[in-house]
Amino acid sequence: MGGSTYRQEQELKRKVEEQLKTATDPVEKIRLTALSRGPGGIKHIGLIFRNMDDDKSNCIELAEFKKGVADIGCSLTKEELHQAFNTFDTDQGGSIDYDEFLLKLRGDCLNAKRQGYVQKAFEKLDKDKSGNITIDDLRGVYDVSQHPKVISGEWDEDQALEAFLANFDSPNNYDGTVTKEEFFSYYAGISASIDNDAYFALMMENAWKLNEKPRKPQKPGDHKAKDLMDSFGKRTARTDFSRSGTDLKCSTQVENKKCGGFSRDI
Repeated sequence: MGGSTYRQEQELKRKVEEQLKTATDPVEKIRLTALSRGPGGIKHIGLIFRNMDDDKSNCIELAEFKKGVADIGCSLTKEELHQAFNTFDTDQGGSIDYDEFLLKLRGDCLNAKRQGYVQKAFEKLDKDKSGNITIDDLRGVYDVSQHPKVISGEWDEDQALEAFLANFDSPNNYDGTVTKEEFFSYYAGISASIDNDAYFALMMENAWKLNEKPRKPQKPGDHKAKDLMDSFGKRTARTDFSRSGTDLKCSTQVENKKCGGFSRDI
């Protein structure tokens, strides 16, 4: 649910390879290099730069930026490095705000319309409104009962939910919590492989049932009435009385909506 397919990953790889051949903008080169790692590429590169922030200032200095670009395998000239850094350094203060960096890196991958669908999905999953998604949030929202390993007994529910959450984390950084940043970065990668906004919207709606109306709370006794109807096989009965002289004739017609109508005299 909500993840990339093999076809999407291959399409993304093909598009990125073609665009890298002609890309001239250094920021675009960094973005494409990230996406060449797959749908989770931007998320992974965000983590690389996050880990360089030793003083937890939430800022990236020029030296850190150069190292990060080299670490992800993006080859830029000295001039391109400075051009890219200055593009990210919006206030020209000599450092890059990490959140702004990630937002610009996602850039064209998630337009405003697509961001809206990702936001709706995140809000639906974040049941306790903590700003993070955990296993507790997923229970009752993400159904793992039909997962092959759950069916076989190899995994229990928590193990299946943990495996799902791991999709949004980097392989060596799984902590059981998905932040909004990680969620959006993951879907930026998915989005990059989808050209059509309507298709992306449909994918998100189907994956997370965004159009599903919340169930109305049942009134006391409602479930008993339903059980009673089920026990009669959803049949409806109608009794007609007709009087002929001193005789009383009772004719009961039993209609089965599922199998077709029939009548029986009593």
